[in-house]
Amino acid sequence: MLTVILQSLPTSSGWRLFKIEGQLDFTSAPTVRMALAYVAGRDRSNMLVDLENVRAVDDKGVAALTGALRRLRSEDPQRHLALVARQRSLAESLTRGDLPSDIRIYRSGREALRSIAA
Repeated sequence: MLTVILQSLPTSSGWRLFKIEGQLDFTSAPTVRMALAYVAGRDRSNMLVDLENVRAVDDKGVAALTGALRRLRSEDPQRHLALVARQRSLAESLTRGDLPSDIRIYRSGREALRSIAA
């Protein structure tokens, strides 16, 4: 099952939290693409994509996410994007997934929030 949650981080940060829970696989890929496109089209905030609670991952899910992030980057080069991927295998898959080089991958939400606040 896929759950997608959009939250504001502290208002002064200019960042929004896009949380994906459950699956990042072939069944959730279309929903992930559409949800990211929907949010990005209505909100110009920087975006932190939290994958800490993703339990099932496959190549199609990773490809959908990296493709959506590449589109966001090309549509708005000024928008900052970052990911939180606690699982080493997921972080490595994302790195191999042709992400733009300036998208940071953090291993914990705490690490990401410290970096964003700085």
